[in-house]
Amino acid sequence: TVIANKTPEHSVRITTNVRVRYEYVHNQLPASNTADDVVVTRISSHAAYQYGPLQFEAELMDSRIFKEGQLTPVGTDDSNAFEPVQFSASWQGKIDEENLETIAVKAGRFTMDVGSRRLIARNRFRNTLNTFDGVKIDALLSNLSITAFYTFPVTRKPTLDIYQSINDSELDSSSSDTRFLGFYASLKTTSGDVGFYGFQDRDSLNKTQRQTFGNLANIKLSQQSVIDYEVAIQRGQYQSKQVRANFFHIALSSTFNRAIVSMFYDFASGDEDSTESFEGFSTLFGARRFEYGPTGIFGLFARSNMTSIGVSSNIQLNERNNLYMQIRTFDIHRSGVSGRLNGKLLNNGDFLGTLSELRFRRKIAENMQFESGLALARVNRKLTMGNQTIKYAYLQVAYAF
Repeated sequence: TVIANKTPEHSVRITTNVRVRYEYVHNQLPASNTADDVVVTRISSHAAYQYGPLQFEAELMDSRIFKEGQLTPVGTDDSNAFEPVQFSASWQGKIDEENLETIAVKAGRFTMDVGSRRLIARNRFRNTLNTFDGVKIDALLSNLSITAFYTFPVTRKPTLDIYQSINDSELDSSSSDTRFLGFYASLKTTSGDVGFYGFQDRDSLNKTQRQTFGNLANIKLSQQSVIDYEVAIQRGQYQSKQVRANFFHIALSSTFNRAIVSMFYDFASGDEDSTESFEGFSTLFGARRFEYGPTGIFGLFARSNMTSIGVSSNIQLNERNNLYMQIRTFDIHRSGVSGRLNGKLLNNGDFLGTLSELRFRRKIAENMQFESGLALARVNRKLTMGNQTIKYAYLQVAYAF
């Protein structure tokens, strides 16, 4: 008896996303009492060809910024013109078809979302993406999911020397001198996930070898309340110093009808110059928008050298409208400056600033979304020569087809 092989199924999917955002900031640091506004655009086209267990994937993205001024804090996180951010081939096989157990291998250039997205993320609000050249393996078992990868992080270009414009087009590249590898495991039958990430940079002046060990969990207290936490420990070497850095996050969230109210605390260690070790925590390739307010030309606060406490409320007004509010305070962990907060040095434990945020989202149609937001930050008077209050607002429209 001869049984003919089943012809592999094949399909082609092409999607395009267009996003335009207007941003306004008043009292931008370090220039005090000045106003600044920009327009940022992001257009991406994603194509995937499926042939049985094989998939070929490509994504072309054009990210640009317009109207920027001389003092606008712009860089490769705002603009990356006409860039292939994904170009990969992958294979997916079945381990146990009855229990839907699968394994997938991807090779090429790709983006990643891993775990909580605090350490590895495909950026959503930020105008450009973190991309990687390498290999990634995903395994989905009955009670366990595993992600493992070995990559060379891609450097966005141009690097903005005096002869280049922010919107110039130059192909990004990776180097074998900079490597990023990791392993992330999630057990469905328990409340905890574990992760390990190794980062090595042998090319820069600040030669780095950093290992990050993490654990995160969601612990259900009742039908309405849950605690989520994440802890990360970093060890390794930075220049000639041993790395001794830590991060901790904990939040208590309760659901009330259409609203989720959360109280949270965050800590990320800062470096102490007087010690023989380096204590500055690195967020690696993570996202911060979903916790520390808008980025873009605002982006004051980061997951580094700080302690923070606050409260937020996420309200689903109806099927199409969502409202988010938060207020949180930041203190500096170790004497120094943080991110774009340039000014006089602060002492250990000094007040860094407060953040108040209001964000509104509306689903206009199945393929169109409107978003707007306001943010107010009041910073330590040592960090500014003028007004201590920084105001930020944005309007954004996204369309997919």
